[in-house]
Amino acid sequence: MRRPRGVAAAIVLALTLSVSYGIAQILYWQQPEITSPLPWMRVWLLPETEPFKVTRVLLMVGWSVATLLALVLVLSRRAALPSALLTDPPPGPPTAVPAGGNERSRARTVRVCQFGILGALVLPYSWMALDALVEYPLTLLVCLPTTTAALLILHRVQFYRRMPVRLLLIGFGWGVLVGDGFGSVMVTWFQRYAAGYLLDWQHPRDMIRRLYTLLALNTGLFSELGKAVGVAVLLLLFRRHIDNVVSGVVIGAAVGLGANLPETVRYMALIDPGQESTQFWMRQVVGLPAAHVAFTAVVGAGFGAARQLSGRRDRLLVAASGLVAAVGGRFAAASMDPQLGKWKEELFSDNQTLILLLGVPLTMVLTSGLYVVVYMVILRRGLAIQAAELAPALRAEAETGSGTITAPEVELLLSPLRRFLLELRVWRRDGTAGLRLLTRLHQAQLALVCARPSTPELHQLRQRIRGLKGLPKITEAPNTPSAPSAAQAGPAVPPTQEVLS
Repeated sequence: MRRPRGVAAAIVLALTLSVSYGIAQILYWQQPEITSPLPWMRVWLLPETEPFKVTRVLLMVGWSVATLLALVLVLSRRAALPSALLTDPPPGPPTAVPAGGNERSRARTVRVCQFGILGALVLPYSWMALDALVEYPLTLLVCLPTTTAALLILHRVQFYRRMPVRLLLIGFGWGVLVGDGFGSVMVTWFQRYAAGYLLDWQHPRDMIRRLYTLLALNTGLFSELGKAVGVAVLLLLFRRHIDNVVSGVVIGAAVGLGANLPETVRYMALIDPGQESTQFWMRQVVGLPAAHVAFTAVVGAGFGAARQLSGRRDRLLVAASGLVAAVGGRFAAASMDPQLGKWKEELFSDNQTLILLLGVPLTMVLTSGLYVVVYMVILRRGLAIQAAELAPALRAEAETGSGTITAPEVELLLSPLRRFLLELRVWRRDGTAGLRLLTRLHQAQLALVCARPSTPELHQLRQRIRGLKGLPKITEAPNTPSAPSAAQAGPAVPPTQEVLS
């Protein structure tokens, strides 16, 4: 069961998005009027787009719903106060009042209201992304194969402990709907209010530089903030599965991958419709592991590392460092992009083939290559630490003779390559059903050595593993930390994976 404290903290994080939006709205209301007749100033005077208008209305509705649900929470808490504190007790001996059903009902009400508030605060931003995805379905279909392949790689790169697939998809969904939607809304707000504050006709060239530099800063800050809040919310709600740098990098990359999808569709179909192939190559092939994925993976690495620290100050410092690094990287990339575009055209003499094959990869290396290297190194180091921690635990479990993990399986579980080759052989022989059974067995065995001792989960995992192996179940108290002896466990029947390996 998710802790209410985690949900409450997630709501506070979601409120930071609403506060940012509110500040942008106030800046727009208070901006000086723009009266310039110059034609290039029209870009700052364009009317509101329809998706932006709908998002503004949905946000007002969402805030109203969140306020009503918060009021329900307050009333529910007041109703839960002991009646003895509110009224005088009735005369006579005290009587026992069963409160189990009331407590469960109140806890359910609290959970529903908290998650309702969270959804009401963040879901309105999704309209900006949904509008692009629904309006250009063919472009979306073109981008889905590469995005799906990247998600599969993220799932498989967790060589040892894997987070549930649904959690990976939730992170991806946050990036698609909230990460991209919030960033798009805040960029639109900046385009509507910035010129009113920054006009300087005595130094027009400097004014233009300031406008586009601050636009890049706004893009970096709020785009990464929207994605980072998603990573933090998932960490708070599913902290059991996101507790190290590996899971942090993976969930961060999934959120970034989600934000990359609607942005690619928007650039291919709306912003640069004459260069669809170039945009696809740049955002869905060469740049897929870079840009959004790289920056948010660094954010996730910071949050994952913070989970392993004990001091509150150290955790906040490490998590904030990951976010600041991502914002800085995105700001630098957005600032350099126009100049790099000119540099590519001059270097390759407007040869589109050379620009695609050489210019685009070089641009990605310059703008986000360092971040790709950083999160790859962190991921590799995190996997090495996991393997070092699992090795003695796997050998200790094998020595118990319980049959859940045998000596030949220890080296197999510690070798991702051997497990992958075994999965291929099982898939060729038994199809997807056999492959699914084998992967469930491996994940249950790895979860067993990572489970806390003396917990019911430990006993359940042992029973599940024996069931997957076709061994008879054992009789063991759920809270007993010691494994059964070989005699109690029954004959050691070698599983299929030992024979094939």
